[in-house]
Amino acid sequence: MDLSDPHTLRTFLSVYGTLPRAGPGGDEHTLRALSLVPGDPPRTVLDLGCGPGAQTLALARALPQATILALDVVPAMVQETERRMRQAGLGDRVTAGVGDMAAPEVDPKSQQLIWCEGAIYFLGVSRALNLWRPLLADGAAVAFTEATWFRPSPPDELRKWWLSQHPSMTDDAGVRLAIEEASFRTVDSFRLPADAWWDEYYRPMLDRIEELRARLPNDPAAAEVIASAEEEIGYFRRFSDWYGYTFFIVQPAGTQS
Repeated sequence: MDLSDPHTLRTFLSVYGTLPRAGPGGDEHTLRALSLVPGDPPRTVLDLGCGPGAQTLALARALPQATILALDVVPAMVQETERRMRQAGLGDRVTAGVGDMAAPEVDPKSQQLIWCEGAIYFLGVSRALNLWRPLLADGAAVAFTEATWFRPSPPDELRKWWLSQHPSMTDDAGVRLAIEEASFRTVDSFRLPADAWWDEYYRPMLDRIEELRARLPNDPAAAEVIASAEEEIGYFRRFSDWYGYTFFIVQPAGTQS
């Protein structure tokens, strides 16, 4: 799928850019992860790969004293985050902008919490943590979700598909090793349940697919977007007990909680 083509990108965003969330999750999981972050409630939060801002909104409501910078590389996602913050009356504390999660333009040691739901795989866990470490204030933490294998020896069909999407995908132990290789420690972790994939991600996606199919029945780009989305959903229907997302809360090694 060539997302550099303007029509293909618009078609893609007509499905993925209008979902409640850009990936599996829910407010209850965001808030559970936040409750596991050690120390006092953070006053500066950097939300990287913010998507349409669902978790940004949950964080802003849960942390009334915090200022939040939410960054995404896709302008349409940033615009949706801005719209949601304005609608919620939180635009004074939440700034959304187009930005590179590999090089966020914030001061060193300025962030008490870095958040990344569903996007750390773009960089890889070790690389991301190494890039973000200089931005962390003393005692700060990073919270992120990552796709992981829940069972060993997945079916070959499933393994090949996931490796085409996420070549470095591993299990819980593999993510923890990557965390250690970056000289961080795992504070806590938990798996997202299957309904975290359906409620605000796949069920709305199915609605968008049908809307797109009806609106552009003979459009090659639409057909490609639909096929890709249906393939992803199909794998989850068949194999959801084999994989899922895991939330990790980490800190630089040696941090005193």
